Amino acid sequence: MPKDPILDREILRLSDSDIVRFRDIIEGGCLITGGLGSGKSSTSAKDLALSFLTAGFGGLVLTVKSDETPHWIEYAKQTGRLNDLIIFNAASGLSFDPLAYIWQAGGRAAAQIETVVELFTILMAVGKVYQPSSGERYFEQAVEELMRANLIALSNAGEPISINNLHRLIASLPIEKGQIDDASWQESSYCSAVIAKLRERRETFLAQQWEDLEIAIVYLLEKWPGLDPRTRSNIESTWSGMASKFTYSPFREMFSSGRFDFTPEQTTHERKIIVVDMPVLEYGRETSRLCQILIKIIFQRSWLRHQFKAGCCNGAFCFQDEFALLMHRHEAHFHMVCRSSAVAPICITPNILNIAGEEFGEQLPGAKTLGFLGLLALKIFHANNETQTNEYAANQIGKVWTYIEGWNASSGEFHEHNGISGNKQLVHILEPIELTRLAKPDGESPLSEAIVYMSGRSFNATKTHNRPQGLPYLRVHFSR
Repeated sequence: MPKDPILDREILRLSDSDIVRFRDIIEGGCLITGGLGSGKSSTSAKDLALSFLTAGFGGLVLTVKSDETPHWIEYAKQTGRLNDLIIFNAASGLSFDPLAYIWQAGGRAAAQIETVVELFTILMAVGKVYQPSSGERYFEQAVEELMRANLIALSNAGEPISINNLHRLIASLPIEKGQIDDASWQESSYCSAVIAKLRERRETFLAQQWEDLEIAIVYLLEKWPGLDPRTRSNIESTWSGMASKFTYSPFREMFSSGRFDFTPEQTTHERKIIVVDMPVLEYGRETSRLCQILIKIIFQRSWLRHQFKAGCCNGAFCFQDEFALLMHRHEAHFHMVCRSSAVAPICITPNILNIAGEEFGEQLPGAKTLGFLGLLALKIFHANNETQTNEYAANQIGKVWTYIEGWNASSGEFHEHNGISGNKQLVHILEPIELTRLAKPDGESPLSEAIVYMSGRSFNATKTHNRPQGLPYLRVHFSR
C-alpha cells in the first residue's frame, strides 16, 4: 500500500527507532500471549487500546471478563472519545437484529437467504471441531435445508425477517402427514398463516419466485412431516439448541427486535467504538460466546465488503481478550484478507494451546493452529510457563548456525589426552526458557517485559557491530 496518513499512523513506539504503525497490524492482526499475572491485558493490550483511540479509530470490542467494559470507558475518558462509545448490553435499550441488518443491505433475496443460512451454520458449529465426514455434518446440512425453506417462505410472505419469526415458523411446522388438513392446526399454526399469505400473493410472484416457493412449500408441508420422527427431532434440536437462546428476554429484545441501533459502518466511517458488554460470568459461557460471535461475524462480513480508500474509510480495530473463546470456523479467512479493508484484529490469549484446543480440536498445536497463527504479523509474547507457547515463540524468531564448543579428556595406561573441539549446530536465536524469565508487573514495579516479533522486521534497537541488520525480535518494557 502507498504511504497514507491513516495507514502510517504510529500505534506503538517500541524504542527510539522502532515503531509499529497501523499498516503493520492490519497485516493479519496481532497476537498477545502471556500467563496469568504477566501483564498482557494491563500493559501492551492497554497501550494498543489507548493508541487506537488516540489515533481516532473506531472498532468493535468483545468482552469475556467483567472488568473489560469499565476499562474501555476509562480509556475513552482518557482519550476524549466518550461521545464515540456505544455500550451494548441488556440494560442499554439497544438492539442489533442481525437478520434485519442483512435484509436492509439489499441485493438479491437468494443472496440474503444464503448469507443468513451461512451465519447460523457457523453459529451452530461454535465449540465443535469441524469434521466434514462426521455424522454431525449430515444434521448441519439438514438444518441448512430447513432454514433455507423457511426463509424463502417468510421473505415472500412479507413477514418480518427475524430470529424469533424464523424459530416460530420452524416450531409450528406440521409433524404428521395430513396435519395440514386439520382445522385446529390451521387456526393455531404460524406456518399455516404464512402459507395462506403466500397463496394470497400468488399473482404477484415472478415465475422464478414461485418455482422456489413450490420447492420450499413441498419441503415444509410434505417432506418435513414425512421424515422419521427421530431424524426430525435431531434436526430440530440442532437448530433450536442454538436459536432458542434468542427467543427469551433479554436476548429477544437485543437480537430479535427487527431493528439495529448500531452498524459496522459506524466503526469505519463514524469512528464509533462499540463495546459488546456480555461477560461470561453474567451471561453464561456459551450464551455470551454465541451472542458475541454472532455480532463479530456480521461485522467481519460487513468490513470485508468495503475496500479501504483514503478519505472514505478510516479503518477499524477488533479487540478480543480471551480470544480463544471468540473464534469461529471462518476466522482464518478474515485474517487472510482484513488488510485490504484496513481492519486490525487484536487477539489476546494466555497461550496457544487455548486456540489449538478450543477451535481446532488439536491436543498440541498442529497444522491448523500454526497455519492460523502464521497469518498474524505482529506477536507480543509476555512471561509464560506454558512450554508449547514458548517453543512456538522461539521457533517463530528463528534459529542460526553457531559453533558449540566441547571439551574432552581421557587417560590411559601409557598417555593422557585432553582438548577442545567445536561443531556447528542450528540453535534458537532466543531460547524458549528466556520467556519464563521475563519480568512481570507487581507491587514494586509496574513494568511487564515482552518479546516483540514482527514479520519481516529486523529491529534497529538490536543492531550491533557484528549484526548490522539487527535481530528479528525486540525486548520491550510495557508499563501499567
